[in-house]
Amino acid sequence: MKHTKRVAALLAALTAVSGCSDDFLTEVPSDFVAPVTFYNNAGDALAAVNAAYATFVNLQSPLGSSDYVGRNLYMLVEYPTETVTSRLSAANERSLIGNFNAQFTSSHPYLESVWQAAYAGINRANSVIGRVPDVPMDETRKAQIIGEAKFLRAVHYYWLAGLFGGVPLKLTETTSIDGGNLARATTAETYAQIAKDLTEAAAVLPASWPTGDFGRATKGAALTLLGKAYLQHAGAYGVTGDYQKALDALRQVTGYSLDANYASLFDGSNERSPEIIWSIQNTRVDGYGGTLTEWFSPITSPQIFQGGAQNQFQAERPFYDSYAATDVRKNGTWLTSITYNGKTVNWAWTSGIQTATNYGSTGPGVRKYVDFAAADGGAEGPDYVMLRYADVLLSTAEAINEISGPTAEAYTLVNRVRTRAGIPNLTAGLAKAAFKDSLFAERRLELAMEMHGVFDSRRNWAWAKSRLQANVANLATLNRSPFTSSTEKFVAGQVIDDKWKLYPIPARACELNDQLAQNPGWTDVICK
Repeated sequence: MKHTKRVAALLAALTAVSGCSDDFLTEVPSDFVAPVTFYNNAGDALAAVNAAYATFVNLQSPLGSSDYVGRNLYMLVEYPTETVTSRLSAANERSLIGNFNAQFTSSHPYLESVWQAAYAGINRANSVIGRVPDVPMDETRKAQIIGEAKFLRAVHYYWLAGLFGGVPLKLTETTSIDGGNLARATTAETYAQIAKDLTEAAAVLPASWPTGDFGRATKGAALTLLGKAYLQHAGAYGVTGDYQKALDALRQVTGYSLDANYASLFDGSNERSPEIIWSIQNTRVDGYGGTLTEWFSPITSPQIFQGGAQNQFQAERPFYDSYAATDVRKNGTWLTSITYNGKTVNWAWTSGIQTATNYGSTGPGVRKYVDFAAADGGAEGPDYVMLRYADVLLSTAEAINEISGPTAEAYTLVNRVRTRAGIPNLTAGLAKAAFKDSLFAERRLELAMEMHGVFDSRRNWAWAKSRLQANVANLATLNRSPFTSSTEKFVAGQVIDDKWKLYPIPARACELNDQLAQNPGWTDVICK
């Protein structure tokens, strides 16, 4: 589908309706598709759904490429885990996402941008869902396009629900500057809508697409996200009946397999791997490619990117050291050697200064999705892998364990992932709780920096808190130079409050929508 992205982005801009709105659900009013001049034929319907795909990275002003999947969502999802840090000062806005203290409030700009971007994407999907039924075209293709839009809407709501809990369910297109305010749906209502969209999408989407349409949502993608949504609702909110629903959905995900080469899933060389179920498409064209290299790359001499961008995601030392010696995922996830501008630069924590051949004053940067051959940020080629088969195997094992304990099948599923990683089978004979914690530790190693972190933490909250607070007890060790784990994570003796099971509703959303209620424990902006 990469060849359609330029046309989609251009079309969305040309058919935009300008104006301003006090409805925070549609804070980007230029993100409208004008129904009067559009949706006349099959080509229009296809262009509209392509524009809906584009909203994950290619956002319209006032939002930028870093405001959603291009950076800020990664920060909200990965910084609060024990895997990665920015190593900035404790009061830095990026540090505040992961240090769990009172300086983080509902006014944090990344909360606002992600909320805003998600609803901009939802509005484009709503436009397709509401308008395409009236377009004269082949009925099978029409149903598929609507199914694609429902899948995309569900992706946005899945992330919003995982971050904030129940959110306003905007299910119709905003076509004027008077969008209207909505109250928050309950968590149960939000996940029910996600399940409805994904069930309906799975019923009409194909198992695969022709080569030219690679990257579109498939039946397997809809079923995978459906299983994950049921699992998230069950684990984070104690809705135990959803474990069986998750298992039923995940067992229907067939036709995929683990790739023998773990690292190749993220470097752009293997984008059609049989393991990848759905990915956000990027291409090496300025404005239509990925944007993560500048944030993931280390500081080198000379610098790869301008100061202030690179080095924002670095491995925490305890997590980096937790990989088994034979685990291929260590080098598949973290940069220990890079080649750019015709030279090779290595990483080694024993060296404390940056030189022409070494970056060693910080922790290793992220390897996944980096593209040093790209001309600049925004023109990176590797696709962002959002759903893959290893996650299905581990999620299925999680559901089985919650329903029946650690059965032989659950062990087999986890061990398939471990075998591909090059490490021994999981310890046999674990009790249910120990198997669960071991499985979540496996998810950290397998899925690091793939936007699962904070969602996993909230499904196994006590486990996640204990791992983070273990870092606090070892501050003297963690902060040793040159490979530091900065004090941005905690103040010594700090205890993580349970309010962190959800982020606060953004302050700006509360200001503009008097129907919103704030999440428990967040008192800087009360909302309703």
